Amino acid sequence: MPKTARSPKRPLFIALVGWFLLTAASYLWIPIFRVIGPLNRLVLLALWIWVICSTFAAVDSYLSLKAYARAFTALVIALNIGPAIWWADWKAIYVDSQFWLHREEFAALVAAHENNRPLIVPGWMEYLSIDGQVRQQGQILYLPVFEDPWRAETGAGIAYLPGTPDSQTIVQTAAGDVGSPVRDLGNGWWWVD
Repeated sequence: MPKTARSPKRPLFIALVGWFLLTAASYLWIPIFRVIGPLNRLVLLALWIWVICSTFAAVDSYLSLKAYARAFTALVIALNIGPAIWWADWKAIYVDSQFWLHREEFAALVAAHENNRPLIVPGWMEYLSIDGQVRQQGQILYLPVFEDPWRAETGAGIAYLPGTPDSQTIVQTAAGDVGSPVRDLGNGWWWVD
């Protein structure tokens, strides 16, 4: 009975879906953490296992067909995409993209703050902030993104700082922690760590 050749299309498709889901889950780390908490690390681990196994299955199916160039190409692509996903600062990418996409809402918060009006926080901000609220600290607006869940000793977030911050500018990022602006997001908003 002749041996039938395996089609590499299905393992390759499964690998591509896995890489797509891993990239999406890495980008959406902050909102996933808001929904399922520390279990998001298990989701990422499961996706890493999926992409590694499915990529090797795709390479194996190419090797079984003696399509060595395709097997080598798939392996080289995976070995380049994997470290790029692993080493990317997905939290910063997510925060930067959310700020870029919602620039008008951030500007509206500043305008409301400067005119002493109530701060109306958009619903999408619930997936960026710990509690979906913006905290006022004098002239500073602070949106807490991370805070130590057990003792609130450390925190990080986004702050609106009127004027140009200097080395003396501090923001209370958690009950037991203060941070300073480390990265300019634009329009007076800074990443505070």
